[in-house]
Amino acid sequence: MLLADGARALSAAWGRPVLLSGPQVLRTQSRCDVVRASVRGGEMATVILKHFRDDPVLGLDEWTGLELLGRLNLTTAPGLIAGDVATRLFLLEDLGTGPSLEDLLNGNDPRAATSGLLAVARLTGQMHARTLGVQADFDLIRHTLSPRPSRARIDNARYLLDHEDRLSRWVRATGAVEAPGTHEDLEVLARELADPGPFLAMTHGDMAPGNTIFTPNGARLLDFEYCGMRHALYDCLMWLLVVPLPDELITRAELSYRIACSQSCDAAQVDTSWMRARAIVAAARTVNLFQWIPPKALEQDREWAPGFSERAALLRHLARCRTVLEPQNPVPALSRTLASLESRLKERWSETPAFVWPAFQ
Repeated sequence: MLLADGARALSAAWGRPVLLSGPQVLRTQSRCDVVRASVRGGEMATVILKHFRDDPVLGLDEWTGLELLGRLNLTTAPGLIAGDVATRLFLLEDLGTGPSLEDLLNGNDPRAATSGLLAVARLTGQMHARTLGVQADFDLIRHTLSPRPSRARIDNARYLLDHEDRLSRWVRATGAVEAPGTHEDLEVLARELADPGPFLAMTHGDMAPGNTIFTPNGARLLDFEYCGMRHALYDCLMWLLVVPLPDELITRAELSYRIACSQSCDAAQVDTSWMRARAIVAAARTVNLFQWIPPKALEQDREWAPGFSERAALLRHLARCRTVLEPQNPVPALSRTLASLESRLKERWSETPAFVWPAFQ
C-alpha cells in the first residue's frame, strides 16, 4: 500500500505514470516509517518515502518545513518531491549514503569530526539567515495542509511553565534551595521563547548529530519532524549545551554559526543581544531536561543517549548552562536555583564519568 500510495503521489506530481518497486526499509518507529524505493518511469532512480502513522502533526510540520526550504531554493535538507495528506505520506529526494556527524564523532579522526561539526554549524546559520521573517509563509503552507493546533514556539513556552513543578520536585528531592524569583525568571524565559524578536527563524528542532548526512555536495540536515518557527538559537543548543564537545570546538562552532547567521540577522552581530539570546535558550533547555528526566535518576542511572547517562547529561547541562550565563545573566534567581541543584548533584554523583567522543579521546 505504501508503494502504491507513493506511486500515485509521484504520478500526480510528474504528470505521467510512475511505478515504485524494491522497497528498502531504512527506519521504522512508533510514529513513522522511512523507505527507499526504486522508480520506474520517473525523473530519478530512487526516492525516499516517509509515512507518519501515529503523529500527523509532526509529519505535516516536516512537510511544511521542507516545502518552505524548497521555495527558498535552500539545499539544507532533502528536496520535497510530492505528498498526500490523506495517506500521511510524502516523498523526498534520495541523498544516498554517507556518514552522519554522529558517525564522525564516533570515528577515530578528530579533524574529520571537527570539520563536520563546523560544516553543520555553518549550514544551520545559513538556513536561519534565509528564513528570518518568513512566519507568514510557514503558516500559510501549514494551514493549507491542515491547521496546526498552535505554533511550535508557543508549545515550547507553555511546556516550560506548565511543568514548573517538576523542577521544584528535583530541588526538594536533593535538598537544594529554590531562590526567590525563580518563577518570575521562568516567565522571562517563556516570554522570550514565545516571542524571540529578531531571532525568529525556521529551526530544525532536533539537532542530534545523527540527524545529519555528509554527501558529495556537502552537509545536509535530516528529519525535520520537530521543525518550526522559533528562536533560532534553539538549534545551536546542539553544540552550546547538549552534545559533549571540547570547549575549543564549541567556541569555533558558535563562531561559524554566528558569522553565517549575521549575514541577515543584525542582532547576531551585537554582543549584548547575542549573549542574552544564547543565555535564554540554554537556561530554558536546562530546565527542560529536569522536566523530562524524573528524580528517579537519584536512585538509578539510565542511558539518556548512546554511551551517555541521564546523570552525566544533567551534570553536563548544569555546567554548560552556568558557563553560558556568565557573560550576561537574564535569569539570576533561576541561575542560583540551578547552582544549588548542581552543587547537591555533584556531591551525590562525584563518580559519574564525563563522556568523551571516540574522535577526541
